[in-house]
Amino acid sequence: MKEELKIFYRIFTTTFDAIEKFMKMLDPVIKNATDDHERLYYHHIFEEEEQRLSRLVELIPLIQKFEEKDQIVFTPTNNEFNRLLQELNLEKFGLHNFVEHLDLALFRFTDEERSTMLNQLREVSYHDYQQVKAMLNEINSRFDHDYVDPHAHHDEHHDHLDRPASKVPVTDAQFKYKKGFTVGSLR
Repeated sequence: MKEELKIFYRIFTTTFDAIEKFMKMLDPVIKNATDDHERLYYHHIFEEEEQRLSRLVELIPLIQKFEEKDQIVFTPTNNEFNRLLQELNLEKFGLHNFVEHLDLALFRFTDEERSTMLNQLREVSYHDYQQVKAMLNEINSRFDHDYVDPHAHHDEHHDHLDRPASKVPVTDAQFKYKKGFTVGSLR
C-alpha cells in the first residue's frame, strides 16, 4: 500500500496544480463574460473546481500522513484508513469531472496557447484518472469484498472520456464529441 500512496500523492498534487492553472485561466473569462450565460457557465465550473481544491487540501496531507507512518493498519476496522479510502474514491470522481471540464473548455478556447495548455492538462489528468480508477478497483477489492462503485456506470459500456490517440494536441475540428446527456449537460 505504501507504493500506491506515493502514486496517489503524485497524482493529487499534480491535479492540485492543474486545477489552479485552469482556474487562473477561467477567472478573466468570468470577469469579462459577454453575457450572463457565459459568466454563469464558467463560474459554475470554477466553483466545482474550487470545492475540489478544498477537498485536496484535506486529502493530500492525509495521504502524506499514511505515507510517513512506519506501521500502518490497513483494515476495514481502522476508521482513519476508511476515511482515506472514502476520500480517494470521491476524488476519483472529481478527477473524472475535471477531465470533462477540460473537454468543455476546449470547445471554447481554441487559440493555440490555451488549447495547448488545456490539452496538456487533459492528457495528464485523463491518464491519472485511469490509473486512480484501476488502483482503487484493486484496493477496494482487497479490503472490502462488498464494495460497489456508485460511479461505475460512467464507464459501463465505454469510457466516454476516451478520445483518439494523438501526438499533437487535439482541436475541436479533429475530435468529434459523442452527444449525450450528463449531469453537467442539462441547462
